[in-house]
Amino acid sequence: MKKSDQKRLWIFAVVESAFLLVFSLLYWQHRENWLLSLLMFTPAVSVILTRLFTREGTKALYLRVWMRKNLRCYLATWLLTPVVAYVGAVLYFLLFPQNFTLSSQLAQEAGVQGADYLVMLAQTIPLAVLINPLTGLLPCLGEELAWRGYLLPKFSCYGKIPATLITGLLWGLWHAPIVAMGFNYGEGHPVANILAMLVFCSVLGVIQGYLFFHTGSVWGPVVFHAAINGIDLYAPSQLFMNRSSNLFIGPNLIGLVGGAGLILLAAWCLRQLWKMDKTANSFEPVVRNQI
Repeated sequence: MKKSDQKRLWIFAVVESAFLLVFSLLYWQHRENWLLSLLMFTPAVSVILTRLFTREGTKALYLRVWMRKNLRCYLATWLLTPVVAYVGAVLYFLLFPQNFTLSSQLAQEAGVQGADYLVMLAQTIPLAVLINPLTGLLPCLGEELAWRGYLLPKFSCYGKIPATLITGLLWGLWHAPIVAMGFNYGEGHPVANILAMLVFCSVLGVIQGYLFFHTGSVWGPVVFHAAINGIDLYAPSQLFMNRSSNLFIGPNLIGLVGGAGLILLAAWCLRQLWKMDKTANSFEPVVRNQI
């Protein structure tokens, strides 16, 4: 890696760490989710500030959509991510059928029960997993402009697989203060929360890394990230359970079994990245003429 890029990465790390410290302290005091929504924009702000400080300019932002070449990939990412994601939930309930039941709380809130509850879910969930990602594109761009649009290309000098793994781990570490406070995995086991998030972000990072290198654009990872966040609003544990679940196992995506579909997809993406590394020695020829 060039010394100039090493310097830029250190500056980015310092700036983003300052943002993370401030927002983590605010979240620790107030526990307001809107703070986390604002936090999602700070990686992109940190990239912009780093580029200004180091006079890097706006070259290679990877914001070009390349729609003609990538339309099918974008549509598949948007529409099939929920299908892949829910594979883990289905597997979880097959392994632990005693945990499967209709959520009495949600049914009561909706004023339905029994078969009517299933009809309601069949009508609302497909629409939600299609619409929610569209509303989440901008916040996800706030993250992906940094992790996949800035860090990943710089680490790609070590190869695509090492770059995706390094970036995924850094992304997971970025979540550490928030998950240590109980977000995602609950309170009482901060170290386990951080380790689980490192694994989860590494898995997602491989998929997003493949999408980035395949499309030559940051928008592939953005669409995937938004699709994952959209699904999270309708967690299987909230829809089909009346008891507390072990979030490290499932049925939600962040669990080992609940995330089985994503793990399988990440394994396939690793294979594709390995093939890319075999056919190209550098990242730049793949995405030249970027903006």
